[in-house]
Amino acid sequence: MPFLPALVLLAACNPMDAEVSGSYLAYLAKGSSENLTRLERSGKTVAEQSGDLGLAAVDCRDLSGLEPDAQTAERLPGAEFEANCLDGAGDAKALKYFTWLDDYAYWRKEGTFAPDGDVQAWRTEAVMTPEGDLQLTVHVDVEGIGDLRFGWSIDPDFAPTVCDDTEDGGAATRAVDGDWLAGWRASAEASGMTGQLWPLNAGGYQINPSNTGVYWYVPQEWMSGTAFARFEDEQFFSHPTDYADPDGVPLYQLMYAGSSYPTPRANGPEAYLTWAENTRIHLGSSAAQPAEEKGVTDFADIGQSEFAPKFIIEDNSWRPADVAGTEGASGFDQWLGVMPGWVRIDNPEAIEVGSSTPVTGEFQVYLEGVAAASKILVKGSFSIANIREDVWGYDPLLEETKREENGTPVCGSTEATATE
Repeated sequence: MPFLPALVLLAACNPMDAEVSGSYLAYLAKGSSENLTRLERSGKTVAEQSGDLGLAAVDCRDLSGLEPDAQTAERLPGAEFEANCLDGAGDAKALKYFTWLDDYAYWRKEGTFAPDGDVQAWRTEAVMTPEGDLQLTVHVDVEGIGDLRFGWSIDPDFAPTVCDDTEDGGAATRAVDGDWLAGWRASAEASGMTGQLWPLNAGGYQINPSNTGVYWYVPQEWMSGTAFARFEDEQFFSHPTDYADPDGVPLYQLMYAGSSYPTPRANGPEAYLTWAENTRIHLGSSAAQPAEEKGVTDFADIGQSEFAPKFIIEDNSWRPADVAGTEGASGFDQWLGVMPGWVRIDNPEAIEVGSSTPVTGEFQVYLEGVAAASKILVKGSFSIANIREDVWGYDPLLEETKREENGTPVCGSTEATATE
């Protein structure tokens, strides 16, 4: 059988470390999508090919400044403004996630994939990086456009620490701002989920409510996960957890016009839990919410799609309160976090290279175009049967190597002598 080596080679080039089932929804921006530009070069316009490509027009732009005939001519073919868009008073626009629909015209592409479905992931890679992160990458072929490659990476043992000087002149590491994983697990339970939750919060920030020009970026040691994607010609980056709106107003103020800074925690625990739970209800992710009321902010109301993302609300009430002038006077307490991207795992204890127990769970990743106004949301479930070691990373870690070469202490003025 002379073709056997070729088949073996092909199998080796396309690893299947995990079974992944899910749905994807892409909004390709009419004016900036590299994929649409490439399709236009084929000799027919995207509008002419839209049916064959499975594209649907979504045009929510405010064209009221144009004459009626000009508005009709400017709309994407087949896009009905009232049918495809919410009006300005729509509840789903109270938060910022989908206001981008007002700015551009989009061609929407959506689909599903599963191991036993018509569309399947043709490559899945699960690796443990040298930094100890679990990374899952998935390739799906989207007919008419090309390869959709997306993935996420999380730190299974996430536990931020700080360095303290000790009385004997050494230094010790100490956990900071509470037990993060336990707090996130409680947030998942409040949204009706079990298992361990990781926010894909890399790149997140808070806005100083006293000076909206000041951004408080999440430091590297607070980043528990990230996501990435490439859809044929377009590259995407992960939208992190949101802690405040673009104007610097804490999200709860968008829920209650009468609220004022500082946050409701200052008015007592009951008020704090009330605005957090009401935000869950507003986003349709409350465990106690009737099924018919779920999904207020979902794609069923935006672009006429049945694709409903799940936003997880983090109220941060479990964190130690930060008091000005005291040790540790910075953190996420008193801030409401809304997670558009997250990973939940049923059995995190099974995460290790060569584990014989499949790692199972679910995920949602929301991504924005690097060079275009395009957006992608992918959600699904996974069962990772094989976790491989990343052989392309530095071993030992480059950071550790350079620290040793330069004599840089781990923390404080000396090497850490103890861990609390």
